[in-house]
Amino acid sequence: MTDYFALFLKMKGVISRFTPLFLKKVLNTEGFYIDKFMVFASNIIGYKNTVLDVGAGSKPYKKHFLHTTYQSCDIVGKHDFLCSADKIPVPDNTYDCLIATQMLEHVEYPQRVVNEFYRVLRKGGQLFLTAPQGWGIHGEPYHYYNFTMYGLQSLFKNSGFQIEFIKPRGGMFWYLSKRIQTLPFYVLQQYFFEKENGVVKFKPTIIGILLVPLWLVSIPFCNLLIPLTFYFLDKLDKKQDYTLGYSCYCTKN
Repeated sequence: MTDYFALFLKMKGVISRFTPLFLKKVLNTEGFYIDKFMVFASNIIGYKNTVLDVGAGSKPYKKHFLHTTYQSCDIVGKHDFLCSADKIPVPDNTYDCLIATQMLEHVEYPQRVVNEFYRVLRKGGQLFLTAPQGWGIHGEPYHYYNFTMYGLQSLFKNSGFQIEFIKPRGGMFWYLSKRIQTLPFYVLQQYFFEKENGVVKFKPTIIGILLVPLWLVSIPFCNLLIPLTFYFLDKLDKKQDYTLGYSCYCTKN
């Protein structure tokens, strides 16, 4: 990432290393349940089946697919293929399974990408994909879309996929919890960092310095008490129209 939010994510990553499993689930519902969805995928995928992780980044889910023939692709980094997601350099019907987590919002033409997923999967192949609905801009300027359930249904059906399920990741309370956790640092960083010619520079301001005590005071409430409470209150939301995102399982007919 090149945006300010990357610093926030790094800080959360450091804290996460020392956080008990239950609190990880409560304080980072999105990350925890995406990982849980990948565990679900790994349990379905057969031994030594071929798996391609598209937009794999740092390959955080590779650990779940050690029983498979795992490959990855992205536009940068150490991967089997450096390519765009709509032009994967393999023949038709190559893979038994594709996983794609939180990458579809970063492609300019998502239908082309989903069509490509269909092409490289074998008959009966499986697609496990997650996509956000409730997110602010991140990874700018390469954040093009957030997705509703109906938008995802359209993408999959237009490509020929059989939709097994599209499940929301929580409802209004989980969504608000995520936004409230982000809010204090989101405001604070605007007075400490500036972007010049695509480079983030540390430039503290008087307002930023004055906001630091308020930010510190907010941490127990915004990053512990509210998320803990809202985690359990989310059961009250039966519709889950305001969700963080979706976990999708599709198969190639």
